[in-house]
Amino acid sequence: MLILYTIMGLIIYIFIVFIIGKTNLKEKVKKYFLLLLSAIYNFFIGYIDTYVILLLYAFFINQPNGSGYEVPKLETGFNMIIGIVILIIYLLLLIPINIYAKKKGKINTKIYMITNVVVTLIGIIVFLILSNKNQKLF
Repeated sequence: MLILYTIMGLIIYIFIVFIIGKTNLKEKVKKYFLLLLSAIYNFFIGYIDTYVILLLYAFFINQPNGSGYEVPKLETGFNMIIGIVILIIYLLLLIPINIYAKKKGKINTKIYMITNVVVTLIGIIVFLILSNKNQKLF
């Protein structure tokens, strides 16, 4: 259910950014609004970064079911392909929407990069604080 909500949230966000990018708002209002939406989006991406990295690690070392389960060697290639697909989807969610928001908002590159890197790091820190220390992710 969480995956469904995540996908729906991302689709809604992408449509909102496209609509704002196409509207005729004042340039200054559009610039700050796109910067705010981009910061919210990158906070979410930062929040799921740790989980995605652990998921990719599990698939690339051929242990998608956790360290207690030994996957047959025949499935190594299949797990690598799944890991690569997850990585491609993650990069497609991360990169193009940021490029679009920066270009449409005509935002200074340094300000845009610094803002989004800081917000992403805050998302990672929030994930680490809220994660249950006793619960293994894999």
